[in-house]
Amino acid sequence: MSNKLFRRQFLKAGVGLMTGVGSAVLFGDRTSVLAQPASQPLHTKNTLYTEGRYLYDSSGQKIILQGINLPLLDDWDFPQSDKLAELEKTGANAVRIQWYKDYGQPTRPAYSLQDLDNFLAKCKANKIVPILGLWDLTCQSDATLLNAQLIPWWTSEPVLAVLKKHQQYLIVNPANELGVYRWADNSEEALEAYKTSYQNAIASIRQHLQVPIAIDAPDCGSSIEVFAKIGQELIDSDPEHNLLFSGHAYWAGYDGMSHLNAVIAANLPIILGEIANKQDESIANKTAYCYYDLDGIQENHPPQNDFSYQALLTMLKDQEIGWLAWCWWKDGCAQREMTRNGNFSDLTPYGDDLVNNPIYGLKATAQRLTAFGV
Repeated sequence: MSNKLFRRQFLKAGVGLMTGVGSAVLFGDRTSVLAQPASQPLHTKNTLYTEGRYLYDSSGQKIILQGINLPLLDDWDFPQSDKLAELEKTGANAVRIQWYKDYGQPTRPAYSLQDLDNFLAKCKANKIVPILGLWDLTCQSDATLLNAQLIPWWTSEPVLAVLKKHQQYLIVNPANELGVYRWADNSEEALEAYKTSYQNAIASIRQHLQVPIAIDAPDCGSSIEVFAKIGQELIDSDPEHNLLFSGHAYWAGYDGMSHLNAVIAANLPIILGEIANKQDESIANKTAYCYYDLDGIQENHPPQNDFSYQALLTMLKDQEIGWLAWCWWKDGCAQREMTRNGNFSDLTPYGDDLVNNPIYGLKATAQRLTAFGV
C-alpha cells in the first residue's frame, strides 16, 4: 500500500562492548544492573514528568509504560476509522502514534490536525497514554534537520492548540529515529551534532510545553550507548528536566543489553520505544524484510549474538522499564505485526505472546494511569 511501511532497522557495523557497572546480578549469561528502589517523587506537576529513572503522572503515580506502536497514517482507512478500540483490548497503557507533517504521497487520503485532536481524545477516553511522534525524517543521518524541518511544526500555533488540550497525559517524540553515531564516519562529531540539535529542539519546545520529551537514540533508534554519554547533559539543559530516552531494540548485531545496563546505572529515564520479533537488513540497497529472527524461531537468519526480545522483556519487567511493541499492524514484515487485520480477535503468535505471556505480557503487567480517573 505505502512505501512508508519500510522498516529501516539494518544491522550496520559494530557490536557494543560496554560492561554493566554498579550493583549487578546475572541475567542469563548477561550481567544486569539492579534497579534502585523507587522513591516517592519530590514534586508533582500538571503533566507527566520524570524523576531519576522513573515517569510519574500528575497525581504522583509511577508509570511503567507498556504499550504498542500504531502506524496510524500507514493505515489508509484513517481518519475514517482507526484501530485504537481494538488495541485497547490488549490492556496496553500506552500507544506510540505515527504521524507525519507531510506523508509525501498525494494518493493517501487526507488527514488533518482535527483528526489528530480526535484521536488524542480517544486515547484519553480509553485511558491510554499517547506518545506522539513525527516520522518524516526516519533513519536520516543529519540531526540538524530536526530544527530546520520538524520543530517549526511542533511549535506552530495550530499544532500547539491541539497539544495543549491533551498535555496532562501527553508525551511528545520530536523525531523518529533521527541521527547517526556508530554509523557515522566520525562518531564524535556526529554525537556532538545530535546533542546540539536536541538541546536546541528542547529549548524551542519548552517555550510552549512542559510535557515529557521522548528522544530516540541515533542509528535508527538502536544506539542507546549515547544516553550514558550525553543523557545527563541533555536533562540538565532542559528547564523542566523532563526527558525520556528511547531505544529501539533492533539489536541483531549490537550488544544493547550491556549498554542498557550502563543507562540504568546512570539513573537515567529510558524506555524501549520499539521492541520486535524480527529485524530487517539492507542487501544490495534493498530492504530484506524480517531478515533476522529476534524471537529464537529459526525462520530466517539468526542474530549475530544471542539476543531475543523475550529475554529483553523479562529484563525490562525486572528493572521496571517501559516498552512499546512494533507494531499493531500495517508493517512491511507481516510476521512483525501483532494482529493480522487490526482486530484483537485475530492476534498473530507474536501478538498473542505480547498480550498473554504470564511473565511480561500486557494483560499481566500493564497498569492504567490514575490521572485519567477511575
